[in-house]
Amino acid sequence: MFNDFRESKFLNESGSKRGNWYMNRLDYFQYHRYPGYKQQKYGSLLIGVLFYFISLNILTSTFIGFIVCCYICYLALLTFNILRTQRCRYRGYFLYPTKIILFFRAREVPVNLNDFDSVATMNSK
Repeated sequence: MFNDFRESKFLNESGSKRGNWYMNRLDYFQYHRYPGYKQQKYGSLLIGVLFYFISLNILTSTFIGFIVCCYICYLALLTFNILRTQRCRYRGYFLYPTKIILFFRAREVPVNLNDFDSVATMNSK
């Protein structure tokens, strides 16, 4: 019953009204795992949490140091989320380095854009 209507959090995804959601293949891509995947995944989580606590301590001393620590925390936690879900946006993310997006694009899973899900997504736009 609670999946009868589309919610705002699913606006970037396509699917039925009953909650059978699938990824919008025109905006996102999936990629293969690579050697060192788990190390980078947990390393980015550790760096994100570490710089979060460092930024809380630096806030009282320097504002510029706080901004730098928050940016590093943002990069690390967004990288962790991308590695966790194994999907990434083609256009990239806000203030996220393009070099990392290109790294994931090199490992992209090939997708057939003529299958039913992709054609339905293209027709709905």
